[in-house]
Amino acid sequence: MFRNVMTRQRLAALAAALGLVAATVVPTAASAAEEPGAPAVRWAVTPADESGSDDRFSIQHALDAGESVTDFISVQNLGVEEAAFSLSAADGFTTRSGRFDMLASDKESVDAGTWVEIADEVTIAGGDSSVVPFTITVPEQAEPGDHPAGVAASVITTQSSGDGASLGVESRVGVKLITRVKGELTPALEVSGVEATYHGTWNPLSPGEVTATFELTNAGNTRLTVAGIASAGTGEIAFPADGDPVGDLLPGDTREVTVAIDGTWPTFYAPGELVVTPAAEAMDGTTPEADAVTVDLGAWAMPWSQLLVLLALALIIAALTWNRRRGRRRMEELLQQAREEGRRTAESGDASAPMRMRRRHRLAMLAALVLAAFASAPGAAVAATEADDDADGVSVHVNITELDDGGVDPGADGQTEPGDDGETDPGVGDDTATDAGVGTDTTDDASTDADDSGDDLPTTGLDLSLTIALGAAGIAACAAGVHFFRRRTVR
Repeated sequence: MFRNVMTRQRLAALAAALGLVAATVVPTAASAAEEPGAPAVRWAVTPADESGSDDRFSIQHALDAGESVTDFISVQNLGVEEAAFSLSAADGFTTRSGRFDMLASDKESVDAGTWVEIADEVTIAGGDSSVVPFTITVPEQAEPGDHPAGVAASVITTQSSGDGASLGVESRVGVKLITRVKGELTPALEVSGVEATYHGTWNPLSPGEVTATFELTNAGNTRLTVAGIASAGTGEIAFPADGDPVGDLLPGDTREVTVAIDGTWPTFYAPGELVVTPAAEAMDGTTPEADAVTVDLGAWAMPWSQLLVLLALALIIAALTWNRRRGRRRMEELLQQAREEGRRTAESGDASAPMRMRRRHRLAMLAALVLAAFASAPGAAVAATEADDDADGVSVHVNITELDDGGVDPGADGQTEPGDDGETDPGVGDDTATDAGVGTDTTDDASTDADDSGDDLPTTGLDLSLTIALGAAGIAACAAGVHFFRRRTVR
């Protein structure tokens, strides 16, 4: 029993994955009420061979015009009671969401749905299955390419209410059938209705997103699967994403596709392109080649958050610059005010005050220069006139005597030279003479004759205390002159 339940669940999941058409409702009355205790019927339809279900997801055949082929489906009654299932075939199509469907029983098929011959009904016991054969016959005038259809098993339930009204509900479960008529295959894809919208963020350090919407139309005669790349500005994305396939595009189908392009920075305008590459399905061992389609894709991407940041920075810089200029103007105004106040004070005071001040400055500078000159002299001359002043030094006494033409000049060594007359000058003696001659005083008491004391030169030397006093006075005078000069300059 557990094995049967698991088998039924797997069959139901397989039927859903194959895009089986389920719960197609055809109303047959205006109103209805469910009959109490009505049995629940559950079933599945899958591709099969003569022995039972196989591993195919759909039924596909490549036939020449006028050719026919026989295939099989398996109908499983998943309920516990016996049920009768109606069998039918109809033209197939895909919805805009990519799901495969087949025309309702109240609509007439005009293409591959009319090529299928199958029994009208099959009765299956509860928990059992039945293999049902069907035949596909391609008309002679069929156009090359892929022709979709569907083969389904349905159950019609009639429900009535107490007032006599009844409602018939047809529920169908089917399998996809693709018949490719051999001949010239021309896969083609058209892209239209391209629209792109930018969605930014308030984070200036984060990129935004571009949402692109476009329509894909299969303009050829074969089934197509599509893949592509969409780019806008700095963003790019490949589609279809995992888990979100576009699905097959049957001939004549139109599908609307939406992709989100992440990583697009706002640059006022984000240019890009959409590249869609179609691929035709291979059925008879050949794969027709389809050309890629490229269209322009772009969106206005205004950097509002970045502009707000730049505006804030500009305002801050402008405020700092204005404050700096304002402070500079304020400083200039204060300086001008101080100059005007000084000018008014000078004009309201004594007119001769500046002249007297200049005169004082000049006198001070002159005094400073004079005192500096005295301070920098090597010494002051001091006359020593006291005769009784004891001196340990040496005094030099010089007498100048005129000589006659016949006299002699003293030599450098103190000896005499004979004159023209051969006499000796009485004024020149040896080193021991005491008369008024030229010699050197060698006495210990440094005494001289009374008549020679008046002919001595004054003694010279340096007075250190007077030099220091004069230097200090010069420095003070210079400092005073500099002080008055600076006060005058400031005013």
